[in-house]
Amino acid sequence: MQTANLSDPELLAFAARVLERHGGLIEPGAEGLLALMPPALAQELEVPEETRFGSEAAPLLYGSPLLDRLVGLARREVPVAYAHVEVPYLKKAGFEQLLARDLAFAGSQVRVSSRAQTRTTYMILWCHYVALSDERKEGLVQFGVHEASGAVIPALADLWDESQPRFYPAGGLPALFRDELETALEGAFKNARTLVVADLKPFLASMQRRLSREVKNTREYYLALAREMRAGLAHPLLTEAQRRERQAKIDALPEEVARKIADLEQKYQVRVAISPAAAVRLLVEVVQLLLELRRHRTSRSLSVIWNPLTQSLDPLVCDQCRTSTRHLHPAARGDDLCLLCHPCSQKAP
Repeated sequence: MQTANLSDPELLAFAARVLERHGGLIEPGAEGLLALMPPALAQELEVPEETRFGSEAAPLLYGSPLLDRLVGLARREVPVAYAHVEVPYLKKAGFEQLLARDLAFAGSQVRVSSRAQTRTTYMILWCHYVALSDERKEGLVQFGVHEASGAVIPALADLWDESQPRFYPAGGLPALFRDELETALEGAFKNARTLVVADLKPFLASMQRRLSREVKNTREYYLALAREMRAGLAHPLLTEAQRRERQAKIDALPEEVARKIADLEQKYQVRVAISPAAAVRLLVEVVQLLLELRRHRTSRSLSVIWNPLTQSLDPLVCDQCRTSTRHLHPAARGDDLCLLCHPCSQKAP
């Protein structure tokens, strides 16, 4: 068998990157990719420490177990790139109109008290999902999030690369990229779940249709079986004992139907796993607005960001559930004024 049939140039290049990242020494050649790996890496890939990828002993093909193990290894460490976005213009006026257009504060008065040019960081995150049921579906969702607040900015995912970002080399990152990302990731994964459910809508509908069809067929089958068995009870050659035995089987049919339907529901249950796949962190020049918000006798200050990439104010985050929203419902909590999304405002005392 020829080596060319046991590998693909793109897969060999992918394998080389993964192996080097995890401490492997590689030597490309006409016969495949020769790799010398640390014992732990070789054990995880289930190959000898010295292996020629793309050879007959270690074929590297789409769908092969070896490629699956390499992909799993690559996904374990999420690749992150860092970039700076230079904007040609920062807005200097008209923020009151933008505030009225982009954000709504129910039953409250709000005004812009000051503005300042500053820099902030955003994350563009790609998440991979796997949905398992009677079938399997995989996909990617992409979105942007403001790292400091955790606010999700859907339009950012489509706009960031149009701004011609300049990527930083490894080791040359400015200190403005913070290590604390809990707030950003909380908002990111909440949004990822929402996007995945939307992406899976046709798949979920398909599984539900198949479940409904099989449940219907199961019910019809057992109804027909019950009618046939009841008709058989009148057979003149049946003994009384046989008649009682058949009646007992008829009486047990509803329980058997319930078990069959439960098995079908388990078969078509959809289990979804979501994991981060890649990220780009962006340093962006923005305008920060300081707002004065008042509701009845309670007031608070808050800051909002004018985003030059989306040409709009970023959404804010509900203080209670951390959902991103542009429609805020301020609610007094003692001397404080909380910002709530509409669902949380309906639960407020």
